[in-house]
Amino acid sequence: MENIIEIKDLNFSYRDSEGNLYPALHDINLSFGRGTYTAILGHNGSGKSTLAKLINMVLTRDDGQIDGTIRVLGKEITGEMTDDDAYDIQCRIGMVHQNPDNQIVATTVEEDVAFGPENLGKDPAEIRRIVTETLAAVGMEGHEKSAPHRLSGGQKQRIAVAGVLAMQPECIIFDESTAMLDPQGRDAIMKTIDELHKRGDVTIITITHYMNEATDADRVIVLDHGGVFMDGTPEEIFSQVEALHSVSLDVPQVTELFYELKKAGRYDGELPLHTDEGAQALANLLRIKR
Repeated sequence: MENIIEIKDLNFSYRDSEGNLYPALHDINLSFGRGTYTAILGHNGSGKSTLAKLINMVLTRDDGQIDGTIRVLGKEITGEMTDDDAYDIQCRIGMVHQNPDNQIVATTVEEDVAFGPENLGKDPAEIRRIVTETLAAVGMEGHEKSAPHRLSGGQKQRIAVAGVLAMQPECIIFDESTAMLDPQGRDAIMKTIDELHKRGDVTIITITHYMNEATDADRVIVLDHGGVFMDGTPEEIFSQVEALHSVSLDVPQVTELFYELKKAGRYDGELPLHTDEGAQALANLLRIKR
């Protein structure tokens, strides 16, 4: 599988106005294959957002000291780059931030989604097609003339996702994009991510505090104090309940329930990750007890 992002021996420290350095990431070695879906977990200050911003070039050498290399789409972005190369990378690696209001720039939904393609110099007919397709992809068709400020938080976030999709990126980073949403809004965004993953042509990296949002990923990476603490499938990661607790992280509620049952000697199977799996395991357990 082709790697769209390769990170080798990465260390990063923020620099303040007086030149003092504050370490944020150390010894990061990771790669992300094309079309894969990765969830990155970690408590506050673990380095999740710093890593995302380095990949997307929101953070550069102007913001701190970088050692090691990050290659994105075959280009090293941690060294000197031309403005054209930097612009190309940022167009092909999209990011959806925590607060959708920070990404919405126009007075109507269709104008906002069209903003990126217009800046790329797309033909007007092509722009109209892109706007229609991307709004349909996020379930917001029919809102073309709506004013973004009148939409709910979840709807605004879907418009932000549509704006990124309209740029036709090869990778999208969701940086705690559901943190400010209610459960219904979170479900809508996760459904959009799932649909994108099914397409198979977009690499997805999602950074989240919600353990349930990581269970459908291909891979889960756990950061702790700026380093990689765990890296594996959701089944591999969430089966290590005590290790996650040691770095102040929880597991999905259904996983925690069966972990406690296992500790009490009432269950000896695999720890489920999803509610439906847990319901079936519980039904089997009750049937055995009878």
